[in-house]
Amino acid sequence: MFLSDKGQTVLWETKYRLTLGQLKRHVDAIKLELTMHTLVCGRTRKNIKLIEAATGTAIYFPPPFPRIFGYTPPGANRRSEDEVYITGDTPEQIARAKQKLRELVMGVKIYVKDVVVNSSKIDNILLDRLDKVRKVMEMNGSYVLFPQLGSQRGLVRIQGTEVLHVERTVREIMALVGLRNHLSCFSLC
Repeated sequence: MFLSDKGQTVLWETKYRLTLGQLKRHVDAIKLELTMHTLVCGRTRKNIKLIEAATGTAIYFPPPFPRIFGYTPPGANRRSEDEVYITGDTPEQIARAKQKLRELVMGVKIYVKDVVVNSSKIDNILLDRLDKVRKVMEMNGSYVLFPQLGSQRGLVRIQGTEVLHVERTVREIMALVGLRNHLSCFSLC
């Protein structure tokens, strides 16, 4: 039996896909700041789907929350959180995809909002609701930066390309905090 956290599982899944892709395709990587990944992808990954379709490539992003758990098993290597892999049939396809990604990054305007949340509620979200947070991020094309698990810090930073998307993300994250609080109260009463 192999035990790991979700980040390690995604890493191995990506390596497996890349290995399969290398059998017939070329592979390269580009460095892109972690907090920019979902912003560049756009709402429902629309921008990345367009780049993949236009260039005939596949683009693989790392997991969105590598800093949260802070654990690396002995002898294991974590995937670089800033590395985005691109596979294509030719090096020219990959170069075009990289160029389109760079253009997209240069055109992104970032709006930021900091929200204070009780640190124990943040830990509950990190332990039980990260999949929902990831879906919120993908739906709104935003990024939610949480403190490390157990750090006792209560500041959550939300970044997005439009104020409306940032506000929607804040509202949905606060709903997760409230829902978690409501369920805890309900089970205690």
